[in-house]
Amino acid sequence: MIRALLIFLLNVSPLIHADDAYWISGKDDVLENHKILKVYGAADFSAIEPILKNFALEQDNLSVLYREFSTRELYRYVTERGEWPDILLSPAMDLQVKLINDGYAIPFESESTSRLPKWASWRNELYAFTYEPVAIAINRRILGDDDLVPKDRTELLNLIRSKESLFRGKIGLLDLETVGLGYLMWANDSQQSRTYGRLLEVFGANRAKLYPNSTSMLQALAQGDIYIAYNVLGSYASEWAARFNELSVILPNDYTAVILRSALIPKAAQLKNEAKLFINYLLSEKTQRLLSEHSSLIPISSSYDTNEDIATLRQSELSPLQPINLGFPLLLLTDQAKRSLLLKEWDNAIQN
Repeated sequence: MIRALLIFLLNVSPLIHADDAYWISGKDDVLENHKILKVYGAADFSAIEPILKNFALEQDNLSVLYREFSTRELYRYVTERGEWPDILLSPAMDLQVKLINDGYAIPFESESTSRLPKWASWRNELYAFTYEPVAIAINRRILGDDDLVPKDRTELLNLIRSKESLFRGKIGLLDLETVGLGYLMWANDSQQSRTYGRLLEVFGANRAKLYPNSTSMLQALAQGDIYIAYNVLGSYASEWAARFNELSVILPNDYTAVILRSALIPKAAQLKNEAKLFINYLLSEKTQRLLSEHSSLIPISSSYDTNEDIATLRQSELSPLQPINLGFPLLLLTDQAKRSLLLKEWDNAIQN
């Protein structure tokens, strides 16, 4: 029955490939009144699976259907098609805030949500549950014996300029035009980085390659198709570096932006009570510990950091980590005029 239901759900949503939908069985999913919590997210299933599986097994008569999207694809899917899940998860903070501001979510307050730092929640409708430093990853094989891994963007620029023939066509970037998270990261760079203009010039001159997500970029890095992956999610980069010794993860000393992966409950959710349970579950101490021990994702709670570098930086007064706050300033990034201007600069440098 469950298999037939999953096939039906996939067939009625032709934009979602079967490989992007995952069924997480509950402990008693054969009962007639069985419920299905629909979770749409922009996280690799392998990273989010442990918490979805544990949640399903803790509930009575409930399974989870998870659908994996890219960030901008997820936003467009729910707003243009009107097919809403019970829970929406995304690291594209500007798009999440826009959904809230446009009235697509319901408020929910609990003991768990009230424990979040002010910068990690908004209007009791949006709740951060992971902490994602934006990193640079480099394949050390291309460095000579006398070359050190760059510590900041200026050193990265100097490295590329000193070996331009080596790096031509070997720099990876997220595609701003199609990847919501890539746009958010680059827009933040344009506001924070003194090297923004020089980076844009150097990436364009060296014919940087564009990728649809951090995972595909890190795979290309590990395979030697590129030597530098700029603006990748730190959690994913750390996982790949643990598997491939030649990869180094750089949290730039000049500043390291931090993206917050957040959750909201759509107004159109069919299982609102179960969605509220899921929010509390995401923010619980048990699940934050589960994230740190069984997922590549980094918990929002610093109490459960297992990444020593990030744990140390969180506690340092001189830390380069700069969390991007959830709130109204992010709406400026969704302004069409602002977006068009940034994309025009990008196209002129990268596409030409």
